[in-house]
Amino acid sequence: MKKVLVIGCNSFSASSFINYLLNKKYIVIGVSRSHQKKSCYCIHNKKDENFRFRKLDLNKDIKKIIQIIKNNNIKFVINYASQSMVAESWLYPQDWFKTNSFSIPYFYNELSKIKNIRLVHISTPEVYGNTKNKVKEDQNFNPSTPYAVSRCTADTFLKILSKQKKINFVSVRAANVYGEGQDGYRIIPKTIINLNKNIPIELHGGGNSTRSFIHISDVSEATFKVMLKGKNGETYHVSNESYITIKNLVKLICKKLKVPFEKNIKFAKERVGKDYFYKLDTSKLKNELNWTPKIKLNDGIIKMINWYNKNYKQIDLKDTKYKHKK
Repeated sequence: MKKVLVIGCNSFSASSFINYLLNKKYIVIGVSRSHQKKSCYCIHNKKDENFRFRKLDLNKDIKKIIQIIKNNNIKFVINYASQSMVAESWLYPQDWFKTNSFSIPYFYNELSKIKNIRLVHISTPEVYGNTKNKVKEDQNFNPSTPYAVSRCTADTFLKILSKQKKINFVSVRAANVYGEGQDGYRIIPKTIINLNKNIPIELHGGGNSTRSFIHISDVSEATFKVMLKGKNGETYHVSNESYITIKNLVKLICKKLKVPFEKNIKFAKERVGKDYFYKLDTSKLKNELNWTPKIKLNDGIIKMINWYNKNYKQIDLKDTKYKHKK
């Protein structure tokens, strides 16, 4: 049985991918600096016999993580770890650069010294900045926030390592991911939680920014295909073809919950450096790896509402507030 190391395993996307791997009978070692989340926010089975958890920090424990890879004959390393919030990166940019621009490239350099390892680097479309037209994977970087700037470093470093034939890697950039178990401070779960607790939703800049939302199960399937069959050194976009403004997204959720939109929102100033469009060309993933998304946004939101109704006793209003960790 092949063994996979998932770094940043407590993140929403990582937990979903771990669940996908466990269902396919892979052995998974999960690494995170935080203790495992409560069950409503943990998609994978923490007690699965093929899952092991290690509490380690990529900023402090790179040598220990490398040793785990060597000792366990790991074949695939999937890295979800990063400082990932956009707006908050303006407040503590040094923390974003420490993790994303220093620790992750440093880890990749150490990883490149081990033979027969395939790395899946989880990147972000934020590196492109504002994109009115669809962009392909070779689009030039044009970051507009400290977060986006910090994420460009590892992406660029991997290209250099790959050209020198020092590392076997593939990269994934997904559009706005959502789904059952997502952190409560993200827009879709936050809207569902707030509306159920009669708390208005803030629409920054009038909610006019446009996004493509893709269900996490579709992203996990795509990531698995990229892990196994993606071309070495290549990046793959994961996205839907449909787009929606944040304002219309909230309207849709209000409609599903049967609450009036106008009485449950309040407008706020736009966040600094916010990108208005993300449009990713996914033809590469579809043509090379035969992937297509299966879950439409309307159905995905219903799934999330059902998730909330099932777990509302565990879900607290404080879950909608992001807590920064250095």
